[in-house]
Amino acid sequence: KVVSPKLLDVGGFCNGILAGLVAITAGCANVEPWESIIIGLVGGLVYQGASMLLKRLKVDDVVDAFPVHGACGIWGIVALGLFGNPDEGMGGNGVFYGGDQLGTQLFAGFLIILWAGGLSVLIFLPLRKLGMLRMGDEFQEKGADAMEHSPAKAYSESPSVKAAPKASNDSDVTV
Repeated sequence: KVVSPKLLDVGGFCNGILAGLVAITAGCANVEPWESIIIGLVGGLVYQGASMLLKRLKVDDVVDAFPVHGACGIWGIVALGLFGNPDEGMGGNGVFYGGDQLGTQLFAGFLIILWAGGLSVLIFLPLRKLGMLRMGDEFQEKGADAMEHSPAKAYSESPSVKAAPKASNDSDVTV
């Protein structure tokens, strides 16, 4: 099974577009328009691969934030080290044109991962130890959409999902 799902996934489709945009953001001023199309298309593939990998690893990323912003952001940083002709006067210095920008881009990607990972551990580890990262069992069973978001009637037409009434105040929700 290479591509999943076999039906059109609107959320995945939109995330694929966002992935391409995220991928080209790092190098948009330093690459030619045709190069930006390649970078964006590869970004869409990187998104799909990262999304499928997270599902296979059973990592809960409901909105695919990491595949879109993390994986495609890193791809965009690396892509800037590959593309960008210095002879065009746009500041590019990619390996495909004999440049040496790739090492700098890889080092920058490493620093970004180190910085974001380090700060995430400092924030999320104490929250996990205090038991503040998960909602109550009832909240998880009914789902955040049904319990917290409105309108609850958005799911009432779906035969497989029964909408629960929105909590009247914060004291109704166990954290």
